Parts: sequence; structure tokens; C-alpha cells
Amino acid sequence: MKNIIKLLAILTAVVSLGSCKKEFIELDKPYSMTESVIFADADYIKTALLGCYNAFKSTNPSFMGGLAYIVFDCRGEDIVNISNPVTMQDTYEMRVLSTTQENGRIWNYAYWTINTCNIFIENLDKYNCKEVIGEDLYKQYIAEAKFLRAYCYYVLANLYSLPYSINPDALAVPLRLTALTSSGNNDCPAAPIKDIYTQILADCIPADLPSAPGTFDGVTRANAAAAHMLRMRVYMAMEEWGNAITEGTSITGYSLAPDVTKIYGAGTYECPELIFALPMSIQPGDQPNTQMSCAEYYSIDAQVCWLNTETGILAEDAYSQDVDKRISDLISDKDSNGYVYSLKFTDKAQKQDWIPLMRYAETLLNLAECYTHDANGSSKAKAALKEVRSRAIPTRDMLDVDGLTGGNLTTAIIKERRLEFICEGIRGIDIIRRGENFVKDYHSVDLDVAPTASNYFWPIPDAEINYNKTLGKK
Repeated sequence: MKNIIKLLAILTAVVSLGSCKKEFIELDKPYSMTESVIFADADYIKTALLGCYNAFKSTNPSFMGGLAYIVFDCRGEDIVNISNPVTMQDTYEMRVLSTTQENGRIWNYAYWTINTCNIFIENLDKYNCKEVIGEDLYKQYIAEAKFLRAYCYYVLANLYSLPYSINPDALAVPLRLTALTSSGNNDCPAAPIKDIYTQILADCIPADLPSAPGTFDGVTRANAAAAHMLRMRVYMAMEEWGNAITEGTSITGYSLAPDVTKIYGAGTYECPELIFALPMSIQPGDQPNTQMSCAEYYSIDAQVCWLNTETGILAEDAYSQDVDKRISDLISDKDSNGYVYSLKFTDKAQKQDWIPLMRYAETLLNLAECYTHDANGSSKAKAALKEVRSRAIPTRDMLDVDGLTGGNLTTAIIKERRLEFICEGIRGIDIIRRGENFVKDYHSVDLDVAPTASNYFWPIPDAEINYNKTLGKK
């Protein structure tokens, strides 16, 4: 396929993820829209970059705008999904095959985004765009595209590989760093997880990215803090705690939202806690497709994924207190079946809830966990844990954080993460990052999947193996 076909697809995509001087449809149209025309104009170049974000968000049907986000929750134990196969029951029951629908979709949308970013990066050099947009924007745009590519590989690494902590040499996924613009170049072997993480670290370049907390572009586009966050996550997966702390403490200019409920909904970019989020709007093509938005899984109107109050984190007294605003304000009353639902994503009809991918509460709880691996870090770990917890539970907390020591402190931090980020696509990643078993014991679902089990990670889809002859059984 020629570059121009892919680039025109990018340029005509919805570009609501960023603000341009002029919308693409308002730009003067040349007689022939060729690559040389596109990459000779600053506005067109920016629109092509925003096309990379549109691929990452993939509202039709969905990638990070819903599908991948929901997958990681369905792999965890704090939500319950016993609806039907169309709504990721296979993922919930840990029986995803190489032919399962969500498997093929995640793979295709991730590599579509990766290739879109690779095409954009290569064309900036090919057409000498530094002369068009200046060196600073040139470096920023490359850094933005590389960040999106890195995030895709982070998602893939946490679905298709053993944890780094168990085997750094475990094969993961193909590492494609050059653009595919024609057929016949499909072969690319699976790289070990250590190489995937090394590339993610190289692709996250905070120095070349802007820092503008609380602004639309500062939240909905790659920024320095988001790059530090992704690097921090990778270092934690590699158990390089000192490096992870360095990345986390480099994140400045953010704070916890005084009211935890103000993080969610539409148009939340002014929230001081959001580091990186995906916006949705009423515009055609700027919303997830049917059965792909978070509200269509988590809301009480959806009746698909409810919260596990019997064997999940919400079954524990210290994490289900009435005085906790995450309980009183972000969980529904019981429905007619006795189930409760998250209130983080509620717009099932219009699907305009923004998707928070990174927020400052995660920075703090990441730091708290990292500090537990520092011989002198106990007080810092407790302080970070208390900052997040006291935002939601200002008084009468039954958990004595100051009295926690050793493994009890680590356990409390992990449990706090489960409550704080329930329905935010983090729990499934935490389990695999730590090399723990996937354990579910709820109604008809009874699972205990160890890293040695064949269904611990997903198989590469058949469609990829059929075209990429270097792949086979891991």
C-alpha cells in the first residue's frame, strides 16, 4: 500500500484530540494532495500528527479509547463479567484463543497505530520538515509519535508475554520500528520482553515534550509527565526501583483533585490530577463504536460488568467504608439483582466520558510501592499512600497507615491501587507485572492461573501468524 493512501486516511480522520489554527476541512485544498504537499505545510503536518492520536484512540470501533482499557479490568478480579462472549467474557474467564475476537482487534489496532506513527516519523525526515516547522516542533512531533508507539508496545507487552520479572528473555511481540507501506514485508520475529521495554524507554523522551498541566493539549497529547510515567511503569516492571523513583519524582506541576468525582466525565482537562487522557465528543466518529465505550461496560445502564463485592477488594472492610468518597460517590446503589456498578463512566447514550490513562494518584501510589523496596523509604511510602487515601477518607479511617510495617505496608499499597483505579484498566497489568496468579472465585467462575499456565498471556492471533512466517508457538 502506498504511503499516500495511509496518510490521506490519517488526514481525513477526526482530529479533535488537539487544537489547530484551522481545522483540516477549512484548509485551502491544493489540486493534488500528495505526500510532498502534505509535508510541506505546517498545518497539514500537525493534522497528520493528530491522525496518530486518532489511531491510538481508534474510536471506530476502539483501541485505547475503550477496548484495551476494558480488557485489563476483565483480566482482574475486582469486576465481574458473566454476560456473553461479545462483551469480553472470554477475557474475563481467561480463555482467549488465537481466534478470539478481542485478541485480533487489540493486535490489529495496536499495530495500525504503531505503523501510523512509523510512517509519520519517517516522512518528517524524508520531506525535511524541520525546515517547515522548525527544530523545536520537529523534535516535539517525533517525540509525540514515539510516545504513542511506546504506549502501544506497553499494552502489547502486558498481554502477549510472560512478566519481565519472571523471564526477561521471554518472547513477546514483533518490534516494528520502520513503516510498512507495501505488501511482502510482513516477516518480523517476536522480540524478547527485555527488548520491548528497552525500546519503550528509548521512545519516551521527556526533554522533547511540552509540560502544560491543566490545558487541553497538555492533557490530551503526549507531555513530559506522561513520558516519565510510562518510563516509571516500565522500570517498575523491570524491578529497577531506584530508576522508577527518579522518573516519578520528576513529575511536577500536578496535584490530587480535591474532589475525586471531578476526575471523570466530559471535558475534564482542567482537573489538576490528569496527566494523560483521551477526550470524547459528540462529533461523528469521535466516540467509541457500539459495545466499545467504558460506559457500555461499567455503567449501571449497561448491566455488563458489575463490581465484585463478595470476593474482590470491595469485600474488605478497610476498602469499602461508607466514609470513603470512592464508595459513597463513585459506586451505585444496588440494582434489582443486588449488584453495584461504577459511576466513573456513566454516559452510555452519548459516550462522551473522557478516558483517564494516567493521573497523579498513580504517580503517588507507584512511588509508595517503589519506596517499600528502599531500606530507608518506609516513611515516604506511608506519606504517599496517606496522601491518596486521605483525599477520599478525610476522617474515621479504620486503616492505621502509620502503624503498617514490612509486607503489610506493601500489601496495603497494592490494595489501595485496586480500589483507587477500579475500572481504570490497571489491575490486570499490576497482576502480570508482579508475576502473580490470576485468581477469580465468583459464582460459576473459579480460576487460579499461574504464570506457568498456557492461558496466562494471550496467544498471537492466527491472522498475524498466517502472514508473518517468523512466528509460531512461543
